[in-house]
Amino acid sequence: MTQPRTILPGSRVWLLLSVAWTAFMLWGTLSPLNQLPPLPHWELLSFDTAAHAGMFVVTAVLYILTARRQRLYPSLRRRAFWWVLVVCTLLGAFIELVQTFMDLGRLGEWTDMISDSLGAVAGLLLMWLIRRWWDVPASTHAAKASTHA
Repeated sequence: MTQPRTILPGSRVWLLLSVAWTAFMLWGTLSPLNQLPPLPHWELLSFDTAAHAGMFVVTAVLYILTARRQRLYPSLRRRAFWWVLVVCTLLGAFIELVQTFMDLGRLGEWTDMISDSLGAVAGLLLMWLIRRWWDVPASTHAAKASTHA
């Protein structure tokens, strides 16, 4: 029986990309404000709000690909969408909390945390809607695990 195939790379690649993206995001959100380039001014939606949401769309997509393609923790794989939402929300709260207490010209804002969470929800919704093109069925993971045992 042939296994379902996907064009996406394996779980290690997604884990590496997730860690690299998270490090980049933390560097960008926790760097002193005077070391960053000036932000453009938008009329309809603030650039800051869009940037927060956009960062967490990418974060949720990378995290869901990592969680759903890993084989070490089957319960994480089964509940990946819920766990990614929790982790993204906590990460957004952590960033805002650190910004509140560090003295580098940054201010933590609850509205940024809401933007982060909405971005994560948007990323998860996108991945849910297109899951048939990227998700590997659990039976494939079980078959691979039994051949490697």
